Amino acid sequence: MTSSASASPIELVAASNAFAQFLPKRFGVNFLTSLNHAIRTPMSGILGLSELLLESSLDPEHREYVVSIRSCASALNDLLASTLDYAALASGGVRLEEQDFPLVTAIEAGLREARGRALESGSALESELEPGLDRIVRADALRVRDVVSLMNRAAIHSATNGRVRFRSQLSAWGPRLGELSLEVRREALGNAYSGTTQPSSYEELEGLLVQAFRIETLEMALLQRLVGLLRGNLKVSLENHGGLNLRVILPIGLRDVGLREEATAAEVLRPAVLIADDNRISLRVLSSILLRAGFEVLTVDSGEAAVRALGTRCFDAVLLDILMPGLDGGAATACIRAMPACQKIPILGITAGVTDELRESCRRKGMDAILEKPVNATELVESLRFHLGRAG
Repeated sequence: MTSSASASPIELVAASNAFAQFLPKRFGVNFLTSLNHAIRTPMSGILGLSELLLESSLDPEHREYVVSIRSCASALNDLLASTLDYAALASGGVRLEEQDFPLVTAIEAGLREARGRALESGSALESELEPGLDRIVRADALRVRDVVSLMNRAAIHSATNGRVRFRSQLSAWGPRLGELSLEVRREALGNAYSGTTQPSSYEELEGLLVQAFRIETLEMALLQRLVGLLRGNLKVSLENHGGLNLRVILPIGLRDVGLREEATAAEVLRPAVLIADDNRISLRVLSSILLRAGFEVLTVDSGEAAVRALGTRCFDAVLLDILMPGLDGGAATACIRAMPACQKIPILGITAGVTDELRESCRRKGMDAILEKPVNATELVESLRFHLGRAG
């Protein structure tokens, strides 16, 4: 029997499927949420503090140590996150959460995650973003980002010291509906197989990709599930000598306003942001990110303290950890929205574990968006500026 420490991606996916089918749906979702939160919270601290250390003055030897820590933590976080996400998708515990967002920010966030993997593997990731991607769209921003990241990471995994090219294009079907085309090409590796397929099952993906082309099956299985959830289409083309082409087509809602119109108001201000999180390491990481981006920051360690702070002074935005003891993020949001001066203030939630029910509950109580830990610094800053621009 294979131990968990040496389990392969194929075994992890199989275990996720079996686990999701064995547990009652409600219990399984709650268990995965708790496990997700328990794992991602300390992992977020390790990754965040590693980034802060790398921005400080380090001698070459200690910098190499910190880079190795970040690389190991990032790889472990990717593996655990993909396994938990796949189990949640397999159990039917994931639903789409559509919102308005700048399409280019979700694509660039996915590319940032993939570039970190490319750097570690010695691969080159090139990207081409067609004009028009800076418009506001309506879709599930988190899932679009994940699709971009998974496509590139899967190709990078099998192209060590090779080249991967990413291309994206947005086409309009009508005034309110469009098509997002995402394409990843990996250069030839020397294999002699060629063909095109639209995989209908995980087993087909495993047989086609892992045996002949060394593709990371956990990432591909998760990609297939996500594309299906987004009502999209995944096509895999395998060219002579091992060249690989992944193409995803996603339907996407279109809005009338462009990115620059939404963001202008937030760019000329030094916004004051209130952060509430019961984890002191998370507070340190989040406040450091925002201070370096030019925000004014006040931190508190509970939902109750956040409500009190908003009763004594004005803030331009609020960042709330959702799963705090006592007054949690959702309850704190409801209290804040009850204040006459805080009807339109942007409130963003941050959590290491989130379900669709939790997202929906927080939305009903007035939360504008939810970000998952570990939080990417650029994604956090861009999301805040976007919502500040809309509020302004």
